[in-house]
Amino acid sequence: MHICTKTKHILVIFPITGGTVDVSVHEKQLDGTLKELHRPDGGPWGGTRVDSNYTIWLTTVFGEKAVEKFKTEAMGDYVDLLRDFENKKRNISSDTEGLITLRFPGALREFYKDIGGEDLDAKLARMNLKNDVKILRDKLRVSAHIVRKWFEESIDTTICHITGVLTEPTMKDVNTILLVGGFGECQLVQEAVKKAVGRRTIIVPEEAGLAVLKGAVRFGHQSRLISSRCVKYTYGFAICIDFDEDEHPPEKMTINSYGKKVVEGAFIKVVEIGTAVDIGKDIQADTMYMDVGCEEKLEIYASTERDPTFTTDPLCTKIGVLNLGKAPGKTMEENAVDIFFTFGGTELKASVKVLKTGQVFTKTINCL
Repeated sequence: MHICTKTKHILVIFPITGGTVDVSVHEKQLDGTLKELHRPDGGPWGGTRVDSNYTIWLTTVFGEKAVEKFKTEAMGDYVDLLRDFENKKRNISSDTEGLITLRFPGALREFYKDIGGEDLDAKLARMNLKNDVKILRDKLRVSAHIVRKWFEESIDTTICHITGVLTEPTMKDVNTILLVGGFGECQLVQEAVKKAVGRRTIIVPEEAGLAVLKGAVRFGHQSRLISSRCVKYTYGFAICIDFDEDEHPPEKMTINSYGKKVVEGAFIKVVEIGTAVDIGKDIQADTMYMDVGCEEKLEIYASTERDPTFTTDPLCTKIGVLNLGKAPGKTMEENAVDIFFTFGGTELKASVKVLKTGQVFTKTINCL
């Protein structure tokens, strides 16, 4: 899909997939590439949440034992039930009235009978659902207002997140909303987004459910389509820092190979979460020094914090290790190294250059 414009403009792209809703913001450049202005962000509020609410509703009607037995002993029918619902939920709108016809596998009815469930008509009447739910052979007919309730939690959370992004000061120039993914085809989602974003242009491409897959294939062939992106985490590496008796507990103090008092496992930040980085451009950290007499390695970490202190902090995760071998010299100056982080379309490349020998070590880490 091509979006043409005379001038560069902002796109808000919502890759709304079955399980999650991810929001990112891009600016279209004059050369046709995209510059990411807001890191991908979101949560598990997509179509799977709606499916879960549907299943919970079935459980209230047919009972937990019957539904669990249906899931485990008639898995094929259960998958068909969800597949049928997936097709139906795309066409439900705020104007839909009357009863919506859904698939009702005979296996679920049989399991309900096996556990000694009461007469379904009597139970529906007792639950005040006699006029809102009809069961006819292999069809389950449910009032539209009940079905719409299964969407409310997902849509409300999604809209809250979208409006939160759009109210950020740097997002004031956003003028186009692009909805992609299967859940983006849902009319209820489209209506809610249009109502929430005001006069901004809404674009829902044909076969929006396949747009994410097609985009991934195209990006695989043309990785330079993204010229800049915002990192999702704070990236850095572990290192020893000088021991400070006013800041560090005595038990963390150790002596390094140069006879200095140090604290191990400090987080040295190279790039902060949300920072825009140019694809393929090196980001250099301060010059560091290898220890003498041991096999050295660079431990690479990611964190959801902006300024983590130690790599042992709860929100830090080790994402890679780069082995460097033994230090070439005997003094700090002889063992100096330069460290570079380079972000690609979907990966991070860490490089260490030993200044004394010119040798370069690299490690590529998948950041998807």
